[in-house]
Amino acid sequence: MNTILQINRNELREEIKSVLFEAMEELKALPVPEPEPDEITLAEACEITGLGKSSIYKLTMSNEIPFSKFGKRLFFSRKQLSAWIQERTISVSASDTIDKSLKRSAEKYLKR
Repeated sequence: MNTILQINRNELREEIKSVLFEAMEELKALPVPEPEPDEITLAEACEITGLGKSSIYKLTMSNEIPFSKFGKRLFFSRKQLSAWIQERTISVSASDTIDKSLKRSAEKYLKR
């Protein structure tokens, strides 16, 4: 059986405040995850880009990839690397258009 309570506006406001305060305290008790550091190593850069170490080394030698150096060690910025990847990402529709264009060009060349 359900019980119906009658409370006035002030009592309702206080009850809502109480429930919200309890919820806020529970949220404060939850562990806060550590943010990932922006500076990453060569191995992490390989993992993020999907490229091998030698490819990353070649890209750094030609200054095609954002990096910094401390002594002989290479470091990368996670944000800069993500932006670099995004700049070089081709959408599927664009790559399909390029593939079709290349195919037509090849067919014209072979017909000569």
